[in-house]
Amino acid sequence: MAYIRVIPEVEAVGELAELYRRYGNADGTVDNVLKVHSLNAESLAAHCALYVQAMHRPSPLTRAEREVAGVVVSRINGCAYCREHHAAGLARLLPAERRSAARALADGDESALDARERAVAVYAAKLTREPDAVGQADVDALRAAGLSDREVVDLAQVVAYFAYANRIVLGLGARLGEGEGAVGDWPAESRPAATD
Repeated sequence: MAYIRVIPEVEAVGELAELYRRYGNADGTVDNVLKVHSLNAESLAAHCALYVQAMHRPSPLTRAEREVAGVVVSRINGCAYCREHHAAGLARLLPAERRSAARALADGDESALDARERAVAVYAAKLTREPDAVGQADVDALRAAGLSDREVVDLAQVVAYFAYANRIVLGLGARLGEGEGAVGDWPAESRPAATD
């Protein structure tokens, strides 16, 4: 499940048990990307707060656009765990006739993205690969695709979150599907009535 010892759900007590309940899956499991923090509940709380803010709090940047960025960043960073989780989440958000775009994106094919999604993907890729090369022209390209400055702020946060999360997963050896919920499930904290 990981390179380090983790505390399973049934052994969690106190603050850790509350965090597991709050950020766990509908079936009571906790994703391994979160369980690798189990020896430090404060670290888990900080990770979850950043994740929920970046991916689930209200934003003019749609949930699907945020998932596009997450899939792109995770693919570039070689993080199969996050790429697969967020491609599944993206597929759940897209209309039925576009769901195949999520798998294609996870595999590196951006041709099914609309113009806004493609602009999001281009920016996410550049900020991941060459953060020091991002400049005014990159933000102007996002504006030309219809993104507001607030959406640009939120997009940068999503890209930065995945840079962090990918390194937690890869550095601590979180494995996909071993003792966790369905791929692409959202934590209890983030299960709103509407998804955007």
